[in-house]
Amino acid sequence: MSNPQQPKPGHSTSSTFLRFEDLIIRGVAVLISIITLAAFWGLVVEIYHLLLHGAFDALDHKAFQAVFGMIMTLLIAIEFNHTIIHAHIAENREVIVKTVLLVAILAISRQFIVSEVETISPFVLMAMAFSLLALGIVYWLMAKTPVPRGD
Repeated sequence: MSNPQQPKPGHSTSSTFLRFEDLIIRGVAVLISIITLAAFWGLVVEIYHLLLHGAFDALDHKAFQAVFGMIMTLLIAIEFNHTIIHAHIAENREVIVKTVLLVAILAISRQFIVSEVETISPFVLMAMAFSLLALGIVYWLMAKTPVPRGD
């Protein structure tokens, strides 16, 4: 009597799932790449219009925040795409977690940069600061902790 948990000869559920996972990861990476290219093109057009019309004043903090916010968003998208591709190729879960932490740190840092501090409630500001501190501590702890080897 055969065990129903074991795949039948010639058919591997594991390899089917791996092919499915590979297809989804490639699709997500392509979609994020398309979105990143579109956002980059939008940034180029926006900066061109700002410079063409003389509306970009580097000393004007609102214009600087807007442009820098767009750049930070692009960096986050690029890093996120890199994480997905790297996770698929390397299959090193520690690197994935560290990169996800860095993306989260970037996202919260971006929020600090583009937000008007006067319009944010003190509680939201404290929550963002605490989140950033907690993520930084977790990242630091991961960097300090040696990874056990499965040798």
